[in-house]
Amino acid sequence: MSGSLLARGRIRRMIRVALSLAAAHVLAAPMAFAQVPPRGARLSYTRGPGTEGCPEEPSLRQIVASQLGGIDPFVGDGAWHIEVIIRRKGPAFHGEIALHDRDGRALGRQEHSSAICGVLVEDIGLSLSAIMRPLLPPRPAPGSAPTSPPPGPPPRSAPRDAAPPVSSDAPPEAPASKPPNPVAVPARPVPRPRPPPDRPRLQLGAGVLLGAGVAPSVAVGFSGFAGARWERFSLSLEARGDLPIDGEPYRGWTIAALSGSLVPCGHADWFFGCALATAGRVWHVRESTGRERALPYAALGLRAGLQVPLSARLAVQLTGDLSINTIRPSYRLPHGEGWKAAPISEAVALRLIAFF
Repeated sequence: MSGSLLARGRIRRMIRVALSLAAAHVLAAPMAFAQVPPRGARLSYTRGPGTEGCPEEPSLRQIVASQLGGIDPFVGDGAWHIEVIIRRKGPAFHGEIALHDRDGRALGRQEHSSAICGVLVEDIGLSLSAIMRPLLPPRPAPGSAPTSPPPGPPPRSAPRDAAPPVSSDAPPEAPASKPPNPVAVPARPVPRPRPPPDRPRLQLGAGVLLGAGVAPSVAVGFSGFAGARWERFSLSLEARGDLPIDGEPYRGWTIAALSGSLVPCGHADWFFGCALATAGRVWHVRESTGRERALPYAALGLRAGLQVPLSARLAVQLTGDLSINTIRPSYRLPHGEGWKAAPISEAVALRLIAFF
């Protein structure tokens, strides 16, 4: 079963590449009819919000150059202007290629789409290599003999009776051997490059939250995190602090909490889900005497969230957490009443995130 699925995947991949190259030849047709001198083209490469993990412009140039025998056809003063724009639309990535002449007139347009941004950039590179091929200078045909210089004056012939002097110490000359015929080496096809790796980006975030289940009542707190973000995955270390609260029957006592969490997440478009592993301490402080007691706390849970991009480097995030308190702090007051953390805790947070 797995073999048939793999075969179907390869067939779909070949069909997509074939259609991409065919569309690229159609897009390159106006260039051939205009008889443009081989001066290359100017390249503009733009990534929209949500495409921070996509390959950058040098990776696209490398893909095009590998298909053109190592020649980068993009120059700053090119006769044509090629504009490439990559956008995020729902769960997929969309790429657009626009061709303009030297006066800014539109000559053609082509679109690509893929669920993986690295595959999308690879398809765009294949199309650009077909578009740019007519602008490259013609190569000499393989096997053509180089032009020989004009023959010079014939050397002066020695008299017939004169013989070259022969030294008694000189070894006898070996008979001249006929040089072997050169064998033409067959041209090797240029290997197709692999998609550039998905490089992580640094992400920093901070925000406010409301939590319940750790303290006797709902607590207001703050959280901040730092981590790495890939296209479909992120890993962060998060710190959380709940402000001191008091309430019946704990008048005169304040309860605060401080914890840290390891948060691995999977991302799909604007939505994401995470696992939480949390450990920390809960402090009980008596206001009259300043007496303090710290109790351990730990929990395992899940997080669901929505992350909306504001720009290429900023996003706002809304999350909801549900955790099972594996280590539940408890405390008994001097007059006999006691308190213990609930079996399940909840939290809702709003954060602002920056990418670097």
